[in-house]
Amino acid sequence: MPTSETDIETTAAIDEYLKASASDGAIARMHLSGLGAVADLEDRLKRHYGMAHALCVSNASTGLLAIGHAIGLKKTPFVTTPFTYGASLSGWMLLGNRPIFADIDPMTLTLDPESVISRISGKTKAILGVDIFGTPSDSKKLRKIADEHGLWYIADCAQSLGAFRDSKPSSCEADALVVSFTTGKTVFAGEGGAILTNNTDLYNKLLWFTQHPLRQRRELGLELDNEFGLNARIHPLAAIWANAVFDDSLQRVAEQRNKWLGLAAALNTIGMTEELDYSSNSIEPSFFRFTAAWKKRAEAGELEKALTKHGYDIRIEPIPLRLVYQQTAFIAQYHRRLGKGYEPCVVAEEQAKQRFCIELQHN
Repeated sequence: MPTSETDIETTAAIDEYLKASASDGAIARMHLSGLGAVADLEDRLKRHYGMAHALCVSNASTGLLAIGHAIGLKKTPFVTTPFTYGASLSGWMLLGNRPIFADIDPMTLTLDPESVISRISGKTKAILGVDIFGTPSDSKKLRKIADEHGLWYIADCAQSLGAFRDSKPSSCEADALVVSFTTGKTVFAGEGGAILTNNTDLYNKLLWFTQHPLRQRRELGLELDNEFGLNARIHPLAAIWANAVFDDSLQRVAEQRNKWLGLAAALNTIGMTEELDYSSNSIEPSFFRFTAAWKKRAEAGELEKALTKHGYDIRIEPIPLRLVYQQTAFIAQYHRRLGKGYEPCVVAEEQAKQRFCIELQHN
């Protein structure tokens, strides 16, 4: 969450915008053209990810829907993870696509590249990776698989802004990725999100499908604009808010990461949970949630006592996630697209049972 000083800066920036826009219609309309705070936020994101294009949108879910539409993903199989929140898949499901679930890595909880390969068929068009709980996917391997099979590789990075793998921003090797600015995320601005990509053709299509005609004409240089697209623009106040907290928010993630890595080391020493080895894998999570898995049986009370001796005052909670293909709502709405069913993801099912979250009481 933002610091008190950042709260004051945010309030001042929003107040300044409201006063200026009340007397100047051009300022009030700047966000329609992708200028002002929107352009500033997109520049910050491009610098952070080292990617060519950023496009602010109303939220990450809408961003994924827009990407699916822009790459022509309709009534097509795509490989993804069952270990995620339903909104990761919802946009592509609305386009009539069928998820093919691959299994996950037991430590990172992200897509297992070998399982992904086993789920690809001649009809597959895309891989959708998810940096669940802020832990980066193995983007390098997923990129290689996508290239070898001629697939789109898209990443849901809603929870991983500020995370790194192999010293690179989380999932930056995807054809496109989305981030989120809603409650609990690294950068909190009430609501909002953004799409990042190095693919200029894809970026132009996303502009055409999601932004106001004023921005389309300004950037695409076309006399013909599209009034029939998806109004997916970010709210100007959210862009102002996100800009005001951006740097402090990323700094806070870096500072908090050291605390969580220390907790992981303590857990490894205690030995009641599966090993969490981030350093040797060059993984720096954002720790949207800190999770661990019981090695044998759940012993919450004993673990709390053991961690107290290491100086940690913690609370153990269930993970806020249910496997997608086991959810009643998913089965009720999309069972016809499952055809003969799905191939179980054994590791994902095991982790769903063994995983728990740890919250620090005094953070």
